[in-house]
Amino acid sequence: MKIFRRQSVILLLLLFFISITIPLLIAQVSLSTPIIKNQNNPLSLIQEAQQYYQDKKFEEAAIIWKQTVDIFKNQGDKLNQYMALSNLSLTYQQLGLWTEGKQTIEQSVSLLESLEKSPTQQRILAASLEIKGKLQLALGESAKALNTWQLATKIYKNIGNDNRLIQSQINQAQAMQNLGFYPRACQTLIDALSLESLDGKDCKLSEKALDNLTSNLSISQQIIGLQSLGNVLRVIGKIQQSKLVLLKSWQLAKSKNDPETLATISLNLGNTSRVLGNQIMMREKQQLLTNLTEPITCLSNKNYQTSREFYQQAIACYDQATSGTLSITTIQAELNLLSLFIQTQQWNQVPNLIKKLQTQLIDNFENHRSLLYPSSKLVSAQLKLAQHLMCLQAILNPQNPQLVTPILQSYPNIKNINLKLEKIGNKEQVTITNPIETIEQLPLPSWLDIKHIVETALKQAQNIGDKQGEANALGYLGATYQALGHLSVGQQLTESALQKLSARNNPEIAYFWQWQLGRLYELEGKNNKSIASYTVAVNILDALRQDLVVTNADIQFNFRDSVEPVYRELVAQLLTPSNTGKISQSNLKKARELIESLQLAELNNFFREACIDAEPQQIDQLDPQAAVIYSIMLPKRLALILSLPGKPLSYHETIFNKATSDDVEAVFEDFFANLNPYIFSSDPLRPHQQLYDWLIRPLETELTENKTQTLVFVHDGILRGVPMAALHDGQQFLIEKYNMALTPGLQLLSSQSLSSDNLRTLAGGLVEARQGFSPLPGVADELKKISEIVSAEVLLDQQFTSDRLQKALESSSFPIIHLATHGQFSSQVEETFLLTWDKQINVKDLDQFLQERQGQQQSPLELLILSACQTATGDKRAVLGLAGVAVRSGARSTIASLWNVDDQSTSELISQFYKILSQSGVTKAEALRQAQLSLLHSSEYQHPFYWAPFVLVGNWF
Repeated sequence: MKIFRRQSVILLLLLFFISITIPLLIAQVSLSTPIIKNQNNPLSLIQEAQQYYQDKKFEEAAIIWKQTVDIFKNQGDKLNQYMALSNLSLTYQQLGLWTEGKQTIEQSVSLLESLEKSPTQQRILAASLEIKGKLQLALGESAKALNTWQLATKIYKNIGNDNRLIQSQINQAQAMQNLGFYPRACQTLIDALSLESLDGKDCKLSEKALDNLTSNLSISQQIIGLQSLGNVLRVIGKIQQSKLVLLKSWQLAKSKNDPETLATISLNLGNTSRVLGNQIMMREKQQLLTNLTEPITCLSNKNYQTSREFYQQAIACYDQATSGTLSITTIQAELNLLSLFIQTQQWNQVPNLIKKLQTQLIDNFENHRSLLYPSSKLVSAQLKLAQHLMCLQAILNPQNPQLVTPILQSYPNIKNINLKLEKIGNKEQVTITNPIETIEQLPLPSWLDIKHIVETALKQAQNIGDKQGEANALGYLGATYQALGHLSVGQQLTESALQKLSARNNPEIAYFWQWQLGRLYELEGKNNKSIASYTVAVNILDALRQDLVVTNADIQFNFRDSVEPVYRELVAQLLTPSNTGKISQSNLKKARELIESLQLAELNNFFREACIDAEPQQIDQLDPQAAVIYSIMLPKRLALILSLPGKPLSYHETIFNKATSDDVEAVFEDFFANLNPYIFSSDPLRPHQQLYDWLIRPLETELTENKTQTLVFVHDGILRGVPMAALHDGQQFLIEKYNMALTPGLQLLSSQSLSSDNLRTLAGGLVEARQGFSPLPGVADELKKISEIVSAEVLLDQQFTSDRLQKALESSSFPIIHLATHGQFSSQVEETFLLTWDKQINVKDLDQFLQERQGQQQSPLELLILSACQTATGDKRAVLGLAGVAVRSGARSTIASLWNVDDQSTSELISQFYKILSQSGVTKAEALRQAQLSLLHSSEYQHPFYWAPFVLVGNWF
């Protein structure tokens, strides 16, 4: 009997090891006749159940597992009884019987924990915890799943089961992704797969990492681990690495001939190719209105150059994912394909795909013909279909303000569908800049059809006990009623969604429905309640700042579409005059704080990690002769908040006939066109004066009365890229009147100033052409002049390598680092870099160069100067990259150029800057201003092109 029991335990454990990687949703197998087995031979039953499970005949397997549980119970074999219960729970999960599965696994784990600890008991308990975690994850309880798998990992570690320890780590990484902990998930997977990492903090794989997968892993573990890693890499912005990792996963899965796994990898490859296409589309501002049906293979690793090619590859991958048996993966691929067709305006492909999805997700369920079992993923898919249809309805009904909801705004790449969100009074509407007549002819589902889809999802979520899915379905239903004009019902449903979430730890979802509730209150004219709901949403986002890169399975968590608008809409409410026509000081302070919080959140999102914490500071504590100007771009108006030391905040605004962004962007384009000294214009200063009228003229009286010497700008949106020195009042440039600085917020400033007694400088630069970049012949003269004015260590050309730079930083404490080399600032962290002789230093690596310096407790870096950099061509948000460099370097102040200027003029400006800075009592802002004025007043370089691009970011004193 003892021998038999050992054999059965081994077989049962084997089943766990095999089944742990099988997808949760499989085509249903009907049961034709009851199964009756010889109860005197439980080993035969175990083998039979295992075979049924492997053949995906889960109903038959469940019947046999029940019989096995009873046999072991009658025999008094508790370990095998509880093991069989856990296998029964796993089988219930495959059948979509979530309540039964939950009850069974809870019973098994509870009974196992009551037994005396032994190696066998611990192995069975850990395996049962793995199954429990899978169920929790399937029900949307990611935090609970992570905790459960951590317990399993601890047990495996204690008993020395390395193989299952690795699997449990892979499981944990999936829960971490669902919770938004992507850097943590990435490192967990790298450790589990024993991959060679160049940087544990930043999730960088070496070039040969994939060639050296550990032999300790089974093929199934390698496939799942690589697939999960590929998804994480995509989210954190390492798109090319994501593609390589997923292709490796595909190669391994091909040998196993598992259609469902291959379909899942194809789906993920499609998502990665789509992101690559989106990046090119955003960078080049392309309009893609061409047919995308030309064939490109999904598995190609060619170096495509256009968004069209990547979109074609994504379509091929999605098609490949839908070619097998109907599963949740098939549905997800079809939904992503529909989303891509909408984004790229392939309207002829839309109706049939919608009809197919409706049949699969709704009609077949109602007629009991579905091959899919109810699950949280299926509920999510139904809601995703509803979101696609909501977007299409918004395009068809552009004048209906009630259609604008967070669900619509968070729709992926909605701005590429020629939609613009505008505000008219207290209402919002969608306008189409290029109406597409074709879409009006499409046979699309109505709002009542959408309501029916959401109600189906709600009912299924309730049936399977998916509380998160139920809350989201209630929120979607609230948005549907809003669109139908029933605002009070929509409000009640949204409140119900929040009540469902109140007892659960789902802040990343709660913020979204608080946002919707605030919007509904606003439409109903309940402004105080609206502000309260928006405030709760923003407070949640501030608490979640480290997780703003989350891509939630139900709601696309895109920062610009799903986070930034919440802040702006609350600011717009706070800056709405009361009945007295005034805005309270309380509201102005809150609006100012919100804009600073948004700037910090945007920088964290830029880096895709929580790298910035800040402490509030007051302008009075920093500089009594400075003024801080906050510009805020709101629909139909440009708002200004002026903060002067010791005085109440003041508010000014400019009202526009069109959307604010349209007016400001047009002037912005005109402004930069006139900055070319070789292009003649009959009125070259007109845009300079227009920006002055918007940003400075309303504040002139207050600035004069306060005897302001320095203007500090906390700019919003496209205004961050404006070289403020070049603004013109009709008589003189702004630089002739004030010192100037930019900052993402006073919270990021240090209150210390640079001493003129210690200006030791580490100066590095490139003269020769390197890595495809043009030569900079004036750099040698620039660095020579610096070394003549201050004590400097110079690294030029071959000496200016990344290693030499880092060693110089580690060996000595330089208050100033001056880099005269090519660099680029971009709104994309991957495209923000500085060039050394041997490599590009990405902005995310800058802090690593300073870690040793900080570890030696050397004095802080007071000033970083980047004299030959430029903003990325066509990127109107590129100054975000400049702010990122300033923050990541740890420098208290950063001086950089917004565009590449003449070598000789730059050399002249820089030498003047150092000469003036070396004088006692001169601030950095004053030194930069005087250097710029020296060029302005010269005969050769008076055009703004030569002196205006230099900006000071951060501490100005």
